[in-house]
Amino acid sequence: MRYYIYAWRGGPRIRTVEGGPKPTITKADVIAIGAALEAAKPVPKDTIAGLATSYRSSPEWKGLEASTRDTWGRALDKIEARWGEVPLRLWCNPRMVTQVVKWRDEMSETPRAADIGIAQLSRLLEFARLRGQVTVNIAAGIPTLYRSAQRAEIIWTDEDFKVWNSHKDVHQSIRDVAALAAATGLRRADLIGLTWDEIGDVAIIRIARKKSKGKRQRVVMPIVPALSAVLDEVKTRSRKAGVNTVLVTSHGTSWSGNGLSGSFGKAVRAAEIVHVDYDGERIAKHLHDIRGTYATRLMTAPGLNLTDREIAQLMGWTVDQVAEIRKHYVDDAAIVVALGERLAQAAVKRSVKR
Repeated sequence: MRYYIYAWRGGPRIRTVEGGPKPTITKADVIAIGAALEAAKPVPKDTIAGLATSYRSSPEWKGLEASTRDTWGRALDKIEARWGEVPLRLWCNPRMVTQVVKWRDEMSETPRAADIGIAQLSRLLEFARLRGQVTVNIAAGIPTLYRSAQRAEIIWTDEDFKVWNSHKDVHQSIRDVAALAAATGLRRADLIGLTWDEIGDVAIIRIARKKSKGKRQRVVMPIVPALSAVLDEVKTRSRKAGVNTVLVTSHGTSWSGNGLSGSFGKAVRAAEIVHVDYDGERIAKHLHDIRGTYATRLMTAPGLNLTDREIAQLMGWTVDQVAEIRKHYVDDAAIVVALGERLAQAAVKRSVKR
């Protein structure tokens, strides 16, 4: 016999009892019922909490990728916890910006999370502005805290990969992820979603999961020898029946986004794959930074001479993103090399004259 206890008829279940006599209501049940009643109270629509409820039911929210909703959802939870009961009419007062900046500063120990919180608040208020619920979006234009929000100067070097591939705490399944990223430049969502059905004899054809300028880029990637070698190696991994993704975990299953992020971040910390900033600050490198590595390899590959537009098509990037990478790693490096050669030639000439 199994008994189910509900907060009220048609309400949420608060306890399940297996076997024995018919259960009686306990103090814990009363507390659970009270919490259920509190949660069931209608949220005033003219508050941030009510606005957040409407936003989560909107076409804009439902159109997001599941991974994006997961990240933004955590930020929305923080916004509701802090500002949930604040009436929307107060958000029409420009002086509220000082309170938002204060909230951002309170989260400054985790600057990336602080920036996501502010960005999500801005999206929420813009959602309200477009529906006439507020007259101004006071969270728009607030400066970010995360110093590496623009990470174009951070890529994985050959030395990083040497350490990564030899470190005892980096599992082979994680090494496969980095190897495929370096050979394709794909984003996390596309790395874990890539299937063998999308890999042809001469090219990989895939619709990028992430939108760029509002559109999903069609990625057509030629299978060059380096990529072919990675695919041949990954194909030998043990996988469970029915698993058709190229990358698999140590258990032979497909990766989830959060699962890969957690495992990859742990491995990066163990292997100490870091970027040393100009002021000596050590910044852990991300999986996403390998995309920059792939871009520089395309730019410097002998005989390829690809344009920024061609590289953008291969990677599902915009031309501006490719140009930024080229500036940091190819053009600037070429200037330094040329300058070094000129200085060396000048030194030789001075020596000859003497």
